[in-house]
Amino acid sequence: MTTELVRAIEVAGVVGAGGAGFPTHVKAAARADTVIANYAECEPLVASDTAIVTTEPDLVIRGLRLMQEATGAERAVVATKAKRKEQTEILQRMMEKEGRFSLHLLSDVYPAGDEHVLVEEVTGRAVPQAGIPIQVSVVVSNVTTLWRVALAAEGRAFTERYITVVGEVKNPSTMLVPIGTPVSRLLEACGGITAESYAIILGGPMMGELVRDEAVSVRKCTTAVIVLPRDNPLVRKRTVGVSVAVRRAMASCMQCMDCTFLCPRYLLGHQLFPHKTMRSVAFWVKGLPDDLACATLCCECGLCGFFVCPMDLSPVTVYQRIKQELARRNLRPTIASEATRPLPERHGRHVPLERLVSRLGLAKYEARIPVEQKLLEVGEVRIPLGEKWGRLRPTVRVGETVKKGAVVAEPIGPGPGALAHASMDGRIAMITEESVCIAG
Repeated sequence: MTTELVRAIEVAGVVGAGGAGFPTHVKAAARADTVIANYAECEPLVASDTAIVTTEPDLVIRGLRLMQEATGAERAVVATKAKRKEQTEILQRMMEKEGRFSLHLLSDVYPAGDEHVLVEEVTGRAVPQAGIPIQVSVVVSNVTTLWRVALAAEGRAFTERYITVVGEVKNPSTMLVPIGTPVSRLLEACGGITAESYAIILGGPMMGELVRDEAVSVRKCTTAVIVLPRDNPLVRKRTVGVSVAVRRAMASCMQCMDCTFLCPRYLLGHQLFPHKTMRSVAFWVKGLPDDLACATLCCECGLCGFFVCPMDLSPVTVYQRIKQELARRNLRPTIASEATRPLPERHGRHVPLERLVSRLGLAKYEARIPVEQKLLEVGEVRIPLGEKWGRLRPTVRVGETVKKGAVVAEPIGPGPGALAHASMDGRIAMITEESVCIAG
């Protein structure tokens, strides 16, 4: 049964739907003693996981049980924030009825959903720096991912997901949409944009992707579409170019260490010191000193650049640039995957979500967002061929007719990947390097 389940997850193309996009069948094939359902949903404004837990809790828990069965885990835990009274009551009723999983209530802080942070909170185990949870016998899966695992066991491919559309739109909503739906269609379904000058973020405001083209399509790991005014403090910070961020770092960093003191990975004991990186960045043209190579330890939560720096600098942007440079030079710095010990002051340096929302100018968009359970009707979808974990190659030809759920692309290369499926009935209208377009 375990082998069959892992294969079903692989065939369905399930990936981490919380943003990471890692192929779930790889996790399901591992052996662990604990599985955690990640319902932290710690990014501001995002409510797609909440929609799943509210409308499909049975499937979420079934997916958790299936992952527990696949990995042989003795313990299953749902980690959620205590502030979610309605959803917590739903889960508590299910726990009392089944008695086969437990709840772990989290504080309303950011970034509570980071895997390393979550594992330490739930199990007390420290994931090694440069490591992954399975190294401490834990598998973590987002609740939307678990929903898709349950559907995969029924033979249903990953063809749709809930996405929150919020911000400067007329009618904010969390909608069930086909994978590959253009952002423009989502904005249209929410009544259009209400701001004259705006920016669009795919995903959460802290870790999402700033996009310029409304024709871009949603992916399996897209949690939200957030529309913000161009003069929003977060947008101003996020639109600073990499070269400008680096020059500012070289000229203005006063080594106050605030960025390091609040870094969640540093507080877990990892050898990550953003203030040292800002000091060392001037020397990367001559090489890559250790303070820069440790960029690979950064989880890119954005606290250092979007919340804490008194000089309005952005260490996270510098880290992203360093990672790009490492990839360009085909360099893989050796970072010891070693056990660490969380700092005793860690819990005193948590960032309350309310403070983060206020600092980023997002408070006006904080409201209960209605959920639309009916699948959004679309005229075409563009199934992405470039995922976070590898590239895909088309398995169809232009002009071919496909049914919803049919495989349209497969992973290439030696690394992990996931199949892509048609998310609607239609005809292959176009194939580019970026996507397979299906028209209804």
